Amino acid sequence: MNGRIGESANRRFLQGALSDSVRPRPLAVSPTRPLVLLFATCCVFFTASARAADSTTEPIPPQVQSAVDRGLEWLAAHQDPRTGAWLFGFEGEGPVAASTSLSAMAFMARGHVPGQGPYGENINHAIDCILNLQAPNGLLAHSVFDRPMYEHGISTVMLCEAYGMLDDKRQKRAAAAISKAVALILAAQAIPKDPDDQGGWRYHPDARDSDTSVTGWQLMALRGAANIGAPLPQRAIRDGIAYIKRRAVDTDTGGFAYTGQSGSDAALAGTGILALELLGKHREPESIRAADYLRRNPITEVGNGFYYYTVYYCAQAAWQLGGDYWTDINGPIRRSLLMKQQADGSWPVRGTNESMAGTAYGTSMAILALTVPYRYLPIYQR
Repeated sequence: MNGRIGESANRRFLQGALSDSVRPRPLAVSPTRPLVLLFATCCVFFTASARAADSTTEPIPPQVQSAVDRGLEWLAAHQDPRTGAWLFGFEGEGPVAASTSLSAMAFMARGHVPGQGPYGENINHAIDCILNLQAPNGLLAHSVFDRPMYEHGISTVMLCEAYGMLDDKRQKRAAAAISKAVALILAAQAIPKDPDDQGGWRYHPDARDSDTSVTGWQLMALRGAANIGAPLPQRAIRDGIAYIKRRAVDTDTGGFAYTGQSGSDAALAGTGILALELLGKHREPESIRAADYLRRNPITEVGNGFYYYTVYYCAQAAWQLGGDYWTDINGPIRRSLLMKQQADGSWPVRGTNESMAGTAYGTSMAILALTVPYRYLPIYQR
């Protein structure tokens, strides 16, 4: 069932599910509770089936399943029972939208659904937390974060991934929140910029420049919104694709630059590949050059210190490309992640550029990288 849902969404997207409207219309919300329950039941069934098959069937070996489940146990034990948040940072004073949304997606990526099963209330509580954070202008971000479009893109992706599994009340709230969030993303893209920056996004909704990293999250959010039926202007997607292609590093090394032609790294290579793949540009020359770069440079440690960000994007990029790219790129990622997991089930971030993000961030990103082959999240569908 999950695969068929994803394939249908992909066909709608590639056949022109986007409209030429200037502003997204509010998502249509119909009485879908029976379908939600059916979907939840099927997820539970397929989760049980996956457990039975994992001992003999790749690409989800038993040690991966065990690592993911122990990571989810750690996350469940460290959710704030009052707010539903996972705190960003070791001191508990940082933004919560990113870590909370990533953690919620980690549970859903393993087949757990809102309101059902052992982690149903954890997911619902997290979704409520994000919905309660939304500002009047549509921004989904914690007020103290100085780069809110990261949080906004991540949180919009999460709400879109959860949307089809929510109960009636939360689905109505999510529909309104997603509509406002997408409108903000489109407005931020439309801000007048230099031609080279046009089509992308930066740290703030009113930014007049762009970078590949923030742009990747907004494009994922737009794809997620299209998957659940939000009408979007075709120009937004075309401009987003054009921006990513302009960031392609036109050398034998391959990859995508952060800004301009500043050079690439593994994280940016994965971001560029995934953005193009999700927007219907399958195995473009720019993506293949970047993928070959990743094959030549197995991801076990990352020089820029953003290890979890890198493995998150590169695992998804490799899955979208499939074949030997999946095997060659994901193999080292999986082995590295299994080695890094702590005895308590978490993944550490201390001593890296991601230290400020906190353990919930590292743990959720690791789980999301390991669970790509489960294909429970619609964004993971090929």
